[in-house]
Amino acid sequence: MLSRLFLLLIFTLPFIPDSFAQTVRLQGRVVAASGQPVPFASVGVKGKSIGSTADETGRFAFAAPATLANADSVIISCVGFRSLALTVEQLRRPEAVWTLQPLSHLLQEVQVRRPHMQPGFLGCRSAFSPMQWTTDSAADVREMRGWELATMVRVRKNSFVDSFRVYFAHNEFRSLRLRFLLYDMQHGKPDRLLVADDIQFRVPNQRTGWVGLDLRRYNLHLTKGQTVAAGIQWLQGEKATPNSQRLSGPVLMPTLINRTLIRQKSQAHWEKYAANVSMYLAVQQYE
Repeated sequence: MLSRLFLLLIFTLPFIPDSFAQTVRLQGRVVAASGQPVPFASVGVKGKSIGSTADETGRFAFAAPATLANADSVIISCVGFRSLALTVEQLRRPEAVWTLQPLSHLLQEVQVRRPHMQPGFLGCRSAFSPMQWTTDSAADVREMRGWELATMVRVRKNSFVDSFRVYFAHNEFRSLRLRFLLYDMQHGKPDRLLVADDIQFRVPNQRTGWVGLDLRRYNLHLTKGQTVAAGIQWLQGEKATPNSQRLSGPVLMPTLINRTLIRQKSQAHWEKYAANVSMYLAVQQYE
């Protein structure tokens, strides 16, 4: 999904749509142990750019190539639940319902904010660049479900996270639903999630500029020397007009290291780029 998302004025690779000579439809419904739906759970074929997210009722459906092996692994996941591993063969069953079990979290020690803290930021705060990432080349924005974009940052001082902000230069959507994600980096790749809550937010009608998300109530703490990836996952988009297609934001290049991370679906491989997207964490720092 590189050209579906990334990068206007940087990469000129043509968009290759997710179309196959023959396809099968994989579908189902995701519920919690209580029987209540799990809205916007992620569904992805492991190691492949195939998948989607559920809707508000926990239902999902997506096309996959008919040549996909029945034994290929499909992972259903959502923040706060244990991931469920299935096979493509299991998802071929019509009207199947899959149950996610709650993830038990050990009670963490309560962090008390120290009195002598200084405000800071982790990431890129620039809102101006001739280069942009864009969704213009997407064949169908509905196929954006599950796509993730993140920025990798090094934590220089112990920090409490106050907010997350991302800049949109163009927005042709009446409504956007996104999920905030924060990963610990291991061996150069995003690993475990550092959030225990499913943090979703909406972008108002064609809103551009900085969009912020207050994170203080989640008590997110980062440790000096830690490397994290903060970003967004596309859950749902409603076009402002039938021809609406574009969501974009600034990209600054070059950088000495890979800072931008992209994956097409929740179980696809991460791709890394030596660029800075305009998104950052506002933090309170202390030694």
